Amino acid sequence: MPRSQYPHALPHLPLRRSVLACALLLAALPEAQSQQAGDAAIDQVTVVGSRARNRTVYDSAVPIDRFGQREVENALSSGELGAALQNLAPSINFPRIESSGASDSVRGIQLRGLAPDQVLVLINGKRRHTSAVLDTESSFAGTVPVDVNAIPPGAIDHIEILRDGAGAQYGSDAVAGVINIVLKNARSGGSASVGYGANHTDFKPTNETKTDGQTKTASADYGLPLGDAGFVRFGFDARSRAPTQRAGFSDAGWTSWNATPADLALDGKVVFKSGDSHQNNNYLFYNALLPLANGVDAYSFATVNQRKSDGSAYFRYPGDPSNVPALYPAGYRPVTKGDMSDTSLVAGARFAGAGWNWDLSARHGGNLFRYDLDHSANASLGALSPTSFHLASFDFRQNALNADLTRELDLGLGAPVNLALGAEYMHETYRSSPGDAASYAAGPIVDAPPGAQAGPGLRPQDAFDGSRSISSVYADVESDLTSRLLLGAAARYSDYSDFGSASTGKLSARYKLSDTFLLRGSLSNSFRAPALVQTGFRFSTLNFNSDGSGLQTASLLPASDPLARSFGAEALKPEKSTNLSLGLAWRPQRNTSFTLDAYRIKIRDRITRTSDLQSDAATAYLAAIGRSDIQSVAYLANLLDTSTTGLDAVLNHDLSFAGGKLDLNAALNLNKTRIDRVRQSSAALANIDPSLTLLTDTSLYRIRHASPTSKLVLSADWQAARWSLLARATRFGALKDFSYDQEAPLDDGVHAQSFGAVWSVDLEAQVKLTKQLTLAVGGDNILDRYPERVRQTNNATYGGALPYNFINPIGVNGAYFYGRLRYTF
Repeated sequence: MPRSQYPHALPHLPLRRSVLACALLLAALPEAQSQQAGDAAIDQVTVVGSRARNRTVYDSAVPIDRFGQREVENALSSGELGAALQNLAPSINFPRIESSGASDSVRGIQLRGLAPDQVLVLINGKRRHTSAVLDTESSFAGTVPVDVNAIPPGAIDHIEILRDGAGAQYGSDAVAGVINIVLKNARSGGSASVGYGANHTDFKPTNETKTDGQTKTASADYGLPLGDAGFVRFGFDARSRAPTQRAGFSDAGWTSWNATPADLALDGKVVFKSGDSHQNNNYLFYNALLPLANGVDAYSFATVNQRKSDGSAYFRYPGDPSNVPALYPAGYRPVTKGDMSDTSLVAGARFAGAGWNWDLSARHGGNLFRYDLDHSANASLGALSPTSFHLASFDFRQNALNADLTRELDLGLGAPVNLALGAEYMHETYRSSPGDAASYAAGPIVDAPPGAQAGPGLRPQDAFDGSRSISSVYADVESDLTSRLLLGAAARYSDYSDFGSASTGKLSARYKLSDTFLLRGSLSNSFRAPALVQTGFRFSTLNFNSDGSGLQTASLLPASDPLARSFGAEALKPEKSTNLSLGLAWRPQRNTSFTLDAYRIKIRDRITRTSDLQSDAATAYLAAIGRSDIQSVAYLANLLDTSTTGLDAVLNHDLSFAGGKLDLNAALNLNKTRIDRVRQSSAALANIDPSLTLLTDTSLYRIRHASPTSKLVLSADWQAARWSLLARATRFGALKDFSYDQEAPLDDGVHAQSFGAVWSVDLEAQVKLTKQLTLAVGGDNILDRYPERVRQTNNATYGGALPYNFINPIGVNGAYFYGRLRYTF
């Protein structure tokens, strides 16, 4: 395969000068205040990155961010953990989806511009299970992310982000890094809070001032002592969010199959839906430690999330064959409904014996997603069609046993050698269940499309029931060989019952040139086997056809499906990656730190969703084999080799100011992905239509350019005895996406549009009304910024209905204002 010619160089942006500016700023920071500052985050002990005790963020051989409880709470203005992570860390993005489907309920985060399933999430250092639903609609369609929004936000004590490959230390998925969420563990006291917020925005596409997205939050947690040193911390969270509407006036009547006068009469009206879905979340959690006899500590923690969401599919025009005039004389917009239950439970014991520190644990994770429809129809059934349907259910479960052992060895090196050994056994199951018969039925009206609109439902013969087992062992060693040199090495062997075995390793080093300046680096490889959900998930959705001129039913199939095989699918292979990181950390003063880390991540055999394989020849082939209910086929395949290069810079400074403490932070991420190799065709696909490629130029363009090339976060947090103020400004860098507008400029052979950088400014003020009662008021994106508008042509915006591109992480909701009342006891 030919290799692309896109350079590895970092983005040529004015932000490159920010790194130099940060270094120059350090010299000007006031040293006189340093003795009055408290311990900074960089001095905090971290769990991830090293299994050695008392390893701090600063001393680590790899880059780590640590965000305390106050920082996390201030970033949780909307109640979404994913959005909070985006607010906190420049290396994380949390893009929103403008169309409906499972993505209304489940959204993944990106670390360092990679796919959502290439970051590992831990809770109290234990692996978190993934979702039961495959992402079918985002820029990284085909991935199976961890649903971070299923973690109770009120349970969080602090968050650690390891920005480095760590597959040898923690297992599959840790390609871009690891996010460890540590739960609250105070033995006494508690808190309760209520909040209310809403979007208030000037929406220019319809010249309206909108107030929507009303969000209500409530949470409480409390701690009780168990014995002399144990505790149980428990609590709940609840969040209810009203939908937002950011669709524009549409002139898309021409897209209806018949373009009847009734269809065209709707031109100039808002009939489509874009924006956040209606959503209700309820959470429970506990975290407990119970000291037993003989130095044994039993521990357990659990989280539960129940989520219901309502989204909206594309509008069906009254004269289109997808409509049943007897049911919807003015057309209709189906409502997608997601009902998700997520459960995680961990129990274990820690003790010392035979010279080792033992941690034995068992865990269960489960995610159940039920997918339904309201306000829809199966047009092939005519007026007898139901208007509500059950489309499918997806159930993923993961059970595991872990043994982790650590000890210090005295090998005469002047410092102990920290040795960790461990083993893990996991068993995963994934089951999909069919929808009701009317959701996929082909009725007597042969001129109408079969199946429920915004479906169809999953047929019984397409249901999946599979399982697999995974066994792993690892060794991790680390030692300060001298007072200046730290070396670490890790190795892991994993055996998958469905994909064979693999070995991964990691080397890391840190060298202190002085007490205030150090160099660090690591080299590792990782192995990510296809998720069980990726091997069995199938579903059909309505989406744009290849030129954006209309809608089509696209069927996403497992690679093992005979129909997918006839279009060229092959058995999925594991992804393999290498990660190189080089950096420095500098502490010119006790209250000032600066870190700079460059990275390069190469991924081979990257699993990607193919483009919708659709053409006249493909349609004829599908009709010939009796599948006229779909117009295109897609599946997952190992199609890409990519290289991602980037740079992280973080500057922290705290000082006494105006009777309080002022924490200043500047953090920058530069990131670029290059496609090294593409697998574009197969003999089977060529037999159907030799002109089809597995990935269109537009799909490749989005993979390269759909994430911002830079992100800068500037924050100032002032805390005094009674008052506190927080200001945060985030700059999302420029990005590009393909355009359906055939008059748009060509870029890399694709009609494309560039979207400039956009700033989001957040403010929050807190006042202690009493010693225990605190009031907070604030706003996110208070300047009401939006991404640049999509080119205003019919194809590019679907007749004006979708005025903004969904891929920009700033979202399309505009300003959000909120208030929160918190009581501690």
